[in-house]
Amino acid sequence: MQKLTGRRIVLTGASRGVGFETVKLFSAEGAEIIGVARDAAKLTALAAEYAGFQGFAGDITDKNLGAALAKAVAARWGACDLLINNAAVQQWNKGFHAEPLDLLEEHFRINVLAAHWLTHALLPMLLRGREPRIINVTSGAGTFSALQDPSMPAYRLTKFALNGMSILYAGDLKGKVAVNVMDPGWLKTDLGGPNAPGEPPDGAVRMLQVATLPFEASGKFWYGDTENAF
Repeated sequence: MQKLTGRRIVLTGASRGVGFETVKLFSAEGAEIIGVARDAAKLTALAAEYAGFQGFAGDITDKNLGAALAKAVAARWGACDLLINNAAVQQWNKGFHAEPLDLLEEHFRINVLAAHWLTHALLPMLLRGREPRIINVTSGAGTFSALQDPSMPAYRLTKFALNGMSILYAGDLKGKVAVNVMDPGWLKTDLGGPNAPGEPPDGAVRMLQVATLPFEASGKFWYGDTENAF
């Protein structure tokens, strides 16, 4: 039996990496998906291959994107069951001293603020959904203990902030929308690089595990179906 039959899902970063693999796996599990990415050609190709997939081309750092996306969700479904804030950016540097001054601001816009903007815009659609959920894709690099490593500070700090924001949203929406963060693992993606031990499909499997957790599970950090410490 398909695990996501009829589930209405909005997914950012849908055109590559974990997002791309999530489209494939979730489609096989019966989900209907609106996938957000900047690459319109790749979105068109996905829509041609997966009947339940609809592409939505746009940049998540555009504050107006959320309102337009909410209109698309309303027009297609009238509700949303799952928002996956997956799109992210990472740049490796030895420490803050080695990072360009504006890199932290850029990372915050993509890794934190964009998730906040889209959550805010799609919340009315989520509140109409069936056991609605939000999954914010984080990283083990953004845990409190990982901050002891000073490398790639913009990435670490923004994922740490995303975790904190998710805890606050979980408390604010308790009993209404389940909000969790999940670590897909260190994978061979554009973000993870070629030396990563895992493959992109591994991240999609972990995404599915989190998407199918009991609705009561909220405000937690997951690596697949294993709970981690923030």
